Amino acid sequence: MDILSDAVRLLRLHASVFLHSTFCEHWAVDVSAFKTATFHVIAGGECWLHLPDRADPAPLKAGDLVICPRNAPHVVSNDVAFPDDAVPRNQPTSDRIDERDRIEGPSTALICGYFEFSQQRWNPLLDALPDYVVIPTEHESGSGLDSLISYMVHETALGNPGSDAVIDRLSDVLFIQAVRAFLKQQHQQSGYLAALVDPRLGKALSAFHQAIGDDWSVQKLADAAGMSRSAFADAFTDLVGMTPMQYVTGWRMQYAYDQLLTTPQSVAQIAETCGYMSESSFSKAFKKQFDVGPGAARHGTSQIH
Repeated sequence: MDILSDAVRLLRLHASVFLHSTFCEHWAVDVSAFKTATFHVIAGGECWLHLPDRADPAPLKAGDLVICPRNAPHVVSNDVAFPDDAVPRNQPTSDRIDERDRIEGPSTALICGYFEFSQQRWNPLLDALPDYVVIPTEHESGSGLDSLISYMVHETALGNPGSDAVIDRLSDVLFIQAVRAFLKQQHQQSGYLAALVDPRLGKALSAFHQAIGDDWSVQKLADAAGMSRSAFADAFTDLVGMTPMQYVTGWRMQYAYDQLLTTPQSVAQIAETCGYMSESSFSKAFKKQFDVGPGAARHGTSQIH
């Protein structure tokens, strides 16, 4: 079972590019007003990423990727010094990234966009990512992410009919590729992403995601992992930060919420799919998770297509 795909699917990801431009002289990009995840592709040149919790800014160059899953405060600029109020914000020299070679002096081309997650009430994948993910181009040379960024830059520079739609769809894939690269880059020793690739815990998670409606227990999950019940429970809790059954319930409820908004299935049908013997027990668990009942959740939110 591809758990990463499962987690991304339930996020209901939609990406869009709002800027693909060239900057020169003194400039800064500040998208703190956005209330969703943002990303920056360095399409050409060099710049600096300023973070509030770092004294020294991070250098960025062509091919690098920055993702802020919760759009934590950050500024991208031309200078190693944090830009003062006199430096223009979000004012490119040209609205085209292919104008860079025609501009005298140093310049930087950026592709900036945002990720919207229609379903993020509880998703361990999003929770597992740090506030800032920086993927240097040299770490991903010859990878799918490297090729994707190259194609995004190429498509943006061409400006052919339909390019905006193509770039937006490529941005959807960019998020998944970035998570893959982050997992490989970090070699995490703890957290949900580490559990996905753990030889034993990964087997249990895969078995659960493949059949979330089965009668799961800690013992059954431990059997899938090839571990004793106590060893599995301790290892899972230490790594993921929640008990196995908290994860099972949380994922079932997230899946149920998604089904309520995207399918015509009845509450009873969804309850059965999620492993509940009665609609009343399912509704009780759902309300405990989201502070709202299944019926109210379905009718209080617009249908997601």
